[in-house]
Amino acid sequence: MSEGSLPVRRFYWTEEDRRFIVDACRKHWPEEVKEVVHRADLACRNTFIFTHRWDMERCEEEVAFPERINWYYRHNEDLEWLVMLNRARYMGELGQAYWLTGKEKYAEGYIRLLKDWMQQNPLTEEEVRSAADRAYNVKDTWRKLDSGIRITHWLKGYYCVRRCSLWGEPEEKLFKEAVRRHGMYLNLAYVPHDRQSNWGFLETNGLFQLALLFPELAEAETWLQTALQRLAEMCRLQVYSDGLHNEQCTMYHHEVLHCLFESVWLGRLNGIEMPEVLEDTLNRMYTASLAFVQPDGRQPMLGDSDGTDMRDVLSRGSVLFGRGDLKRMAYERLDYEGIWFFGERGYDRFNQLAVEEPSFTSIQLNDSGYAFMRSDWGSRAQYLVFDGGHMDVIRAHGHDDLLHVSLFAHGREFLADPGRFTYMETEDRQYFMESLQHNTLSVDGETISTYVSSWRWADVARPFDRYWNSGPDFDYVQAGHDGYWRLEQPVHVARQVLFVKPDYWVIVDTCRSHGEHEYTIPFHFAEGLDLTVREDGIVHAAAAQEGPALWIIPMVQVDVKQAASWVSRHYNEKTPSVKASFVRKGNGFTKFITLLYPSASPQARLPILQELEVLDSYGKQVPSHLATAFSVQREQGKEEFVFSHQGPRSYRFGDHHLSGEVLLVRSGGLTGNDARPYIIKV
Repeated sequence: MSEGSLPVRRFYWTEEDRRFIVDACRKHWPEEVKEVVHRADLACRNTFIFTHRWDMERCEEEVAFPERINWYYRHNEDLEWLVMLNRARYMGELGQAYWLTGKEKYAEGYIRLLKDWMQQNPLTEEEVRSAADRAYNVKDTWRKLDSGIRITHWLKGYYCVRRCSLWGEPEEKLFKEAVRRHGMYLNLAYVPHDRQSNWGFLETNGLFQLALLFPELAEAETWLQTALQRLAEMCRLQVYSDGLHNEQCTMYHHEVLHCLFESVWLGRLNGIEMPEVLEDTLNRMYTASLAFVQPDGRQPMLGDSDGTDMRDVLSRGSVLFGRGDLKRMAYERLDYEGIWFFGERGYDRFNQLAVEEPSFTSIQLNDSGYAFMRSDWGSRAQYLVFDGGHMDVIRAHGHDDLLHVSLFAHGREFLADPGRFTYMETEDRQYFMESLQHNTLSVDGETISTYVSSWRWADVARPFDRYWNSGPDFDYVQAGHDGYWRLEQPVHVARQVLFVKPDYWVIVDTCRSHGEHEYTIPFHFAEGLDLTVREDGIVHAAAAQEGPALWIIPMVQVDVKQAASWVSRHYNEKTPSVKASFVRKGNGFTKFITLLYPSASPQARLPILQELEVLDSYGKQVPSHLATAFSVQREQGKEEFVFSHQGPRSYRFGDHHLSGEVLLVRSGGLTGNDARPYIIKV
């Protein structure tokens, strides 16, 4: 193709979009504008912080380089600070700040940093080609995923500053050399393992964008087709049919989603023929995001994840696919970044899009094993996450959290996942990854899997016996695992969770062994809650006298222990909190029966719990190690339960006779006789 016939490529935003983007961002997102300009001001002074909501490894502490920048500097000896510096989100924000303020100092800062990085980080063609024979990276400033991220941020800044009076032929030549150098590296450094890792998406999004936007490069068309092929292969390999990325981690699910979003949207803008699997996969990933969004709009901290507000993700998905169900949990108006991606047309499309209730309320993601139980789609919904999934395919970002639960109720988080805090090889890394810091059962103080190092595990537990059932009045999930089969006296552990909609949960934990063990179930609370343990073992958690509260009610005899704990909402940040643990010893069959009973008020009346006699169909009493039966009496009505520990059987309890493994009968008010039976699990 001759130079004169080269296609003209469109970026996300053009000069024609400038007025609308600037006005809309200033009007609707003034705080985001303030943050972007602040970070750009710092970058102009060779000072860096990483506080963007989707910065993978945040750092609130300002780090300044009074003279020349050391691109190999590790703040607090953390490699992640170095890579954040070299991912260069600030380059895109320098471009945005130039448009938002009209001040050329931001364009000048962009040009100066571009030149400095290119001068200090040369990459010879020999080094590039050697990357094809290496398993990982050429050097720390040229790690593959960081190079893919970096070039996308450089492109975002470039399309803002290239019309500036300071941008001349030398700058254009240097930038195109940067593009060419990144393209050569990203094309050759890709290895088979990248197909299975989020790294592959982060690298390939960069390769796709530079190849698409610079068709004048001799290798551009080859790079473009290579990128499309890789994206299609990774979609098939990395994303489950339920839409979740197979590293089982919400943070990296959204990193992959973002890369795929950028590639798909830029391809659409330019009329590029894309493999159908790209849009199909992206759409399913948005559905998974909708499934797990918390009532407060944040992502659950599953695996190596921060508690990031993800409503911007749903906002952009609603525009891209015209999905009113995503808008249901998105912002009221298109988000700040969405305005830059979609411009005025996308902004109007979002406003005109009708909100729709999602087709599901509660859901299990069958491939990944996560179950999400919720009462409704409101901000004060009852919401519980249950983890019945495996560690993750490549043991990269998953935590040892099988059978963990997190809980929101009445606008408040009560039971929390601890988060991640750090990737450095420290005691903190081990603390936040191990099962002992999650809301799941442990045996004899042992973890479910064995921590080896920050990125390695041994004796990795496998989930099994997963089951899910959901209806208008209940949700039910169960799973077990083989994590404690490695003990001298092995233990079979299983957990059953029943949501009596829309009010409370019953959790049944069963342990089977030929030996005696000590079993512990910790409940890690979100920060800011006051904890009270009553003499009868009931745990009460509340933040204020008038706020919502949670009662954790044991229905078997347990010792209750309190201890300090930590919660990490963001990388490099941790906050003290507290946990309460139910402890009991058992020989043979041992069970815990626990009610999670939230209320909008800490003064709410607790239910009356009563153990029920359970008979078989011949009228013979069934012992408690074979079946558990009890009732929960409330002002709203009464529920009667049977949990069979011997598989499906025929049981008589109260005035009822039902067959199955998990049984429920709901009645009306205090004197109601309108019994409604449910066979939860046959």
